[in-house]
Amino acid sequence: METIYLISLESAFQASLLQSVLKDLGIDSFLKNEMVSCVFANSPGFRIEVHVFKSDYDKAKEILIKGFPDLVKE
Repeated sequence: METIYLISLESAFQASLLQSVLKDLGIDSFLKNEMVSCVFANSPGFRIEVHVFKSDYDKAKEILIKGFPDLVKE
């Protein structure tokens, strides 16, 4: 299955929280750059990317907008 980018986050805490909410609602998500972001936590530009399956993208985006509006910059 193909995955698609959902959002970039500044901290592992934010990514874990979002990932937990998505999982509770039946959406699998995957983190990219998690280790690099932790190692270079105080350096700008190192963010954790959250990816979901393409088929879950619309539902995940809706959850992100409604549940975490401060993280979404639209």
